[in-house]
Amino acid sequence: MSRNGFFLLLVLIVGVAALPAAAQAPVAPASASPLTPEKILAKEKAVEEHAKKRADCKKQAKDAGLGLMDRRKFVTECMAAK
Repeated sequence: MSRNGFFLLLVLIVGVAALPAAAQAPVAPASASPLTPEKILAKEKAVEEHAKKRADCKKQAKDAGLGLMDRRKFVTECMAAK
């Protein structure tokens, strides 16, 4: 094969390899969040309440003097009950 034949073959292989990269959907910018400020505040409040609730359950389990496995079970049940 001549030099031109190798060049054409190389161009064909590189072109075929680049097709999947070009076919990917464009990625939305990170700043385009579907959440409104109110929803963000509500989520933050829910996360904070959950953390307080878990800390309270952990404190109750520790005060009861439970062992590791019993303490974990207690915290799980406490979180489900409240």
